[in-house]
Amino acid sequence: MAEITSVLIRTNVGSYEQMMEEFSWAIPDALNIATEICDRHALARPLATAIIEDVDGRVRNYTFADLKRLSDNLAHAFVELGVARGDRVIVSLGQDVEALLAHLACFKVGAISVPVAGLYSGEGLAFRVNDCEAGLVVTNRTGADKLGDLRLPTVRHVVVTHKQAVGAEVDFDSLLQTSHGDFPVADTRADDPALIFYTSGTTGSPKGALHAHRMANAHLPCVQLGFEMAPQIGDVFWTASDWSWLGSLGDLVFPALYLGHPVVVTPGRFSIERAYQAMQLHNISCPFLATAVLRSMSKEPVPEGASFKVRAIMTGGEAMPPEVLRWAQRTFAAAVNDEFGLTESNQTAVGCTTLYSTPEGSVGRLAPGKKVTIIDAAGSELPAGQHGEIAIWHDSPCNMLGYWNRPEQTANKFIGGWMRTGDQGALDDQGFLYYYGRLDDLILVNGLRVGPEEVEAQILLHPAVAEVAVVGIPDERSGESIVAVVKLQAGAEGGQQLVEQLQALVKRNLAAHCYPKKIIFVDTIPVTSTGKIRRGELRRSLVQQTQVAA
Repeated sequence: MAEITSVLIRTNVGSYEQMMEEFSWAIPDALNIATEICDRHALARPLATAIIEDVDGRVRNYTFADLKRLSDNLAHAFVELGVARGDRVIVSLGQDVEALLAHLACFKVGAISVPVAGLYSGEGLAFRVNDCEAGLVVTNRTGADKLGDLRLPTVRHVVVTHKQAVGAEVDFDSLLQTSHGDFPVADTRADDPALIFYTSGTTGSPKGALHAHRMANAHLPCVQLGFEMAPQIGDVFWTASDWSWLGSLGDLVFPALYLGHPVVVTPGRFSIERAYQAMQLHNISCPFLATAVLRSMSKEPVPEGASFKVRAIMTGGEAMPPEVLRWAQRTFAAAVNDEFGLTESNQTAVGCTTLYSTPEGSVGRLAPGKKVTIIDAAGSELPAGQHGEIAIWHDSPCNMLGYWNRPEQTANKFIGGWMRTGDQGALDDQGFLYYYGRLDDLILVNGLRVGPEEVEAQILLHPAVAEVAVVGIPDERSGESIVAVVKLQAGAEGGQQLVEQLQALVKRNLAAHCYPKKIIFVDTIPVTSTGKIRRGELRRSLVQQTQVAA
């Protein structure tokens, strides 16, 4: 195996205490993600399998040499299309080999890749493209069609996959097949920007969390623990999640490739049946299955006679229901390790049964190299065991560089050197972290964060709506369900037709996971003396009504 350029935990370390004592960050100054996860393996182990692509049972393997050759070709093509160092490139493809190649090409050029979920459309999509001033968009036919009516002044080219480009669009496949030889990888530094992940907020528009090339190395210790001292001989990695999420790229794809182990790719729509098939067919040993995925799987029957080679599951995204945890442990006969992180600072705490037993209700123990505390509203540190806001020290290499073009909001994220997470929690004297939910009003739908104000802004576009308040209430299947409380304009009438219009409006202008499953028409919406919506009061009232109805 090629030389490892960043510190890794010894897989035979004796204890958590020994690991913490031995550990220190050793991230090199000169660093490029493409070299770390692809090119160095292509030089040392060119024929080793990097990707196992499974398209409805049709399997194709890509070696590290394949990834290097194809991403080199694509990097040359990006330069010919005008992409330069520091430029932003939207990658809206989901879980696809083409997505990985696009990211690698961006890194090689020194450009910044911006993963955007294919769920987004309309204003939700346009905002993300325009906010980062992307010059290039790489997408599929469905994604390209969504761009048609949007005003995107900085976009010079739209690159479309699977030979489905039309008109002035650029064909992705032809770019891959045009060879110009090896591409000289940009001489980036560890702190140079590499990726922007957009995160929803409770006030105003989404914000782009800008991450550096150091991210791929910084995530390794926590991933090793979550996958029970990975890598082990024969490990095969997979996630059910869309690759536009930091939790899929950062928690699985990049780390697995860094370690030189294959990643299974399952393009297209997720289904529980397909998940079980992939896990068995490819002998997946290390899957990242978000809490929302495990919750959905637990409600469906396991295929009769199913046999799994899973040795560790890493999970996260939201609080894990105890009954789902027990189901997963029983079904896969494997360790199930929760992990805590956020878009701005991932890989903070994790479970690892090899080294310690995580108490019920905890998301795991602090990962090596992470300095975490619990603070009160004024930013003062609280004693062990007390509830408050989880905060992470400012210089963690897992931290974002800042919000894209938002210096004021970046500054507001920190207090006294601590990055505020917006999450409620507690930390005991053994380093076990407990997560108790959000301090703000973000809604978690199947692990995806939805800002209520984004949804409210779309509903207010309808001429029948005078006021609206959006909150999340507990939901057995999705974690939380979005509810919109609507006050109508004088003379307007509520009804099922209007409900469907408002739901369609949100789906069209934002994303399918953002639409309110329930819309309630009211005469008044509770607000404070300054006109702010009393979301907590509204949420409690709706939850109480739901419980009474049940």
